[in-house]
Amino acid sequence: MSKLSNLTPNRVQRRILLGSAAVLSIVLPHAALAQVNAAAAAPAESASSTPAKETALDEVVVTGSSIRGVAPTGSALIAVGRDTIKMNAPATVSELVSSIPQLGNFGANSEQSTSNRFRSPGFDPNIHNLGIYATLTLFNGHRFAPVGGEAVFPDPSIIPVIALQRVEVVADGASAVYGSDAVAGVVNFIYRKDVDGLEASATYGGNNSKYQKRDFSAIWGKTWDTGGVMVAYEYSDNHSPTNADLGIVLDQSYRGGRDLRTTSCPNPNISVGGKTYGYPSFATTPNKCENSLLNSIIPNGKRHSVLATAHQDLGERVKLWTELNYSNYETNRTSGPRSFTVVVPNTNPYFVLPPGVVATSESVTRSGLGLFPNPHGFQTSEVMGITGGLDIDLGGGWSGGIMTHFSKTHDFNSDPEIDIAVAQALANNTTLATAFNPFGQAAQNNPSVLSQIDNGYTQINNAHQYLRELQIKADGPLFKIPGGEVRAAVGADFRDEEARQLQYAGAARVDQILVRNDDVNRAVEGLYGEVHVPLFSAENAIPGFQRLEVSVSGRYDHYQKLGGTFNPKYGVVWEPIDGVALHASYGKAYAAPNLGMLTSIFGVPQPGSNIAGVGTVNVYNMGGGNPNLTPERAKSYSYGVDYTPDYIHGLRFSATYYHVEYSNLVYKPTTNDAFFNPAFADSITRFPTAAQIAQAIKDAPPQSPVPAVIDYIFRSYAINLGTRRFAGVDLDASYQMDTGLGRFSFAANANRQLQFDQQVVAGTPFTSRLGTTDAVKWKARLSASWNMEPVTLAVFMNYTGSFKNTAITPVQTVDSWTTFDLVGTYDLPHVMSGSQIQLRAANVFDKKPPFYDGTGGYYAPLASPFGRTLEVTLRAKFW
Repeated sequence: MSKLSNLTPNRVQRRILLGSAAVLSIVLPHAALAQVNAAAAAPAESASSTPAKETALDEVVVTGSSIRGVAPTGSALIAVGRDTIKMNAPATVSELVSSIPQLGNFGANSEQSTSNRFRSPGFDPNIHNLGIYATLTLFNGHRFAPVGGEAVFPDPSIIPVIALQRVEVVADGASAVYGSDAVAGVVNFIYRKDVDGLEASATYGGNNSKYQKRDFSAIWGKTWDTGGVMVAYEYSDNHSPTNADLGIVLDQSYRGGRDLRTTSCPNPNISVGGKTYGYPSFATTPNKCENSLLNSIIPNGKRHSVLATAHQDLGERVKLWTELNYSNYETNRTSGPRSFTVVVPNTNPYFVLPPGVVATSESVTRSGLGLFPNPHGFQTSEVMGITGGLDIDLGGGWSGGIMTHFSKTHDFNSDPEIDIAVAQALANNTTLATAFNPFGQAAQNNPSVLSQIDNGYTQINNAHQYLRELQIKADGPLFKIPGGEVRAAVGADFRDEEARQLQYAGAARVDQILVRNDDVNRAVEGLYGEVHVPLFSAENAIPGFQRLEVSVSGRYDHYQKLGGTFNPKYGVVWEPIDGVALHASYGKAYAAPNLGMLTSIFGVPQPGSNIAGVGTVNVYNMGGGNPNLTPERAKSYSYGVDYTPDYIHGLRFSATYYHVEYSNLVYKPTTNDAFFNPAFADSITRFPTAAQIAQAIKDAPPQSPVPAVIDYIFRSYAINLGTRRFAGVDLDASYQMDTGLGRFSFAANANRQLQFDQQVVAGTPFTSRLGTTDAVKWKARLSASWNMEPVTLAVFMNYTGSFKNTAITPVQTVDSWTTFDLVGTYDLPHVMSGSQIQLRAANVFDKKPPFYDGTGGYYAPLASPFGRTLEVTLRAKFW
């Protein structure tokens, strides 16, 4: 291990990063304020003023490359620009990105995929659905601290949409440039830079299902000859309908599906002598009920976000810049009645047995509905970050840069539970005044008994994530060859990552316990380089070689405990004739376990779990992290064509084939794996002994009350195993023409999956998951628009192809889903310069999601049940 990695990160790197960031945050606003005042006092320059001389600092770094002014050689770049952002009028960044077919949750509500109680509601870009751990998310070119107790991913929703210039997606391995996580590619959210004046935008939307959303944002900026400053603010909130509002039920038998109603009902079910009886009829068919009607579809949330940026030239060769991010997000969701199981002895005065049954005790399972108030969990997420740096013109076309970054997130989750331990103790009592009656409702129980059970038992998760980073880099020309300048970039990257997590379960001053207290940190050191060689260009083109460029990049990263890894990438672009460019790339990539995967193991009691093919059982789920995980690794290649013919002005077409072999995958076994796949036999203990239960509780402290009876112990914590092979094609086309009747624009963006082979456990055969929920074959978004000032009209078509539901037998074919969005914009220059009114109808024909035989009757990661949604947006520019 290097000397640097032996240093204590919190004592050395933290001081360097925080000290540098603090200096920048103090110096730059003062410099910016001075320039604002000077600009206000100085007379405006005439249009004939001599423009400032361009330097190496004026060239833009494109996502996927470390060299200024050079696009990622051999890799396709998907971009969503400012005009498209305004046309879509998203309330949040996550809503915007969910309209890109190359991302995993295309077509779904952006919040749906993050309902896990230990993950703050946010958004996780997921290129080609390879997995959320395989996509690197960048904020204006740099990393950011992750959100949630699982420390999984940064949340780009903290960026005010009004401050976004564009979103760039490189759907190709990029660990050679960025390091860990860039297996499937990179999503980069790029901020607006030079804003002059004040802009504001307000959006209100909703439908007849009680869904509502509101958004207000404003941005102010000022530029001067040598710098600029920008401040953006966004407020957004939404109110979610419940399952009852949308008629979503668990019993799908009315349309040929399964009845997934639970047996945890207000009327309890009694298990005794190996049989289950419904109470009070004592029928041998258990009671079933709809206990999810009160569940929110998505979290109800409110967010405040702020972004401030500034840059200032210090002479002709040095530029100072900084970025400040802040966000506060509060969410709550209603959920169905809480379930519990208690063992009732015959000494309980309320004890009752089915006719003809003789026993000294029985197990009673029911919901808390009718006994206790319905629970409401809530979450808060606070994010802060400061980034600053110096860009230096080193002369000779070379530029250097120093970047420091510090960000932290704080996530708090609170979920109320029934105190099963107290309920069990009270069920053992022997008098009418002190015994718990699980057979009756609130009126048949002593209020003091119920208050002891509903005692404020809460599961609390308090997580902090930290990222400290220092980057040093330089890029510029090495020498000139006939095709142009050979350019290179070199750099070093030092990161300190830390995750702290406290988790409590229980009622304060009654039985609260500390479930886990984790503090995981690591130092990461990286060295990288890139060379770009233009063998042929306009300077030396010959027939068959109008352009030929080659790039080679590589990066070495060293992790504490995990060791070092080197990942190269090679790219080539060949343009045999004008307008036709062929590109290809090959590279290696990796994803180090995120810190949330390296935390301790904890227990998740799951009483009354309804498992298809098994029944209603009590499960002790051992989840959480695994400190023995090792990095995931990948090899990928891609090739494609870009077509931009001169003779058809405004036409552009791109097609890219990609292939990824992704090995040593971090995988969390599912209940289906444990119960039905022999390869996961070690993940489950069936009908455990008291000693085995005690050991499981010791190894994985429970985060909620443990039922008196445990039928199965399920080990669901993450492990390394298996390989996946992905392949597909990304298609992107656009055409624009100006006529006497206005400007017409057409665009299409699509993804076609061709291969998804999965080897769950090493040594077992590969099986195809193509055409299933893991790899839907087709996703596409098409658009057509017309503009003639002051009117713009646009129509969008969203298509998700048919897929197989393999979670049931026989396998179900789920229909494709096509929806249309309409947008109309009218400029109002007579009201105020830059003002607009925009109307948007999402899913204008109110198309329902295709039937999926699962919970709720639709597949949430790929579809939204909200139906037609109408929105109105007002925009204004004040000066």
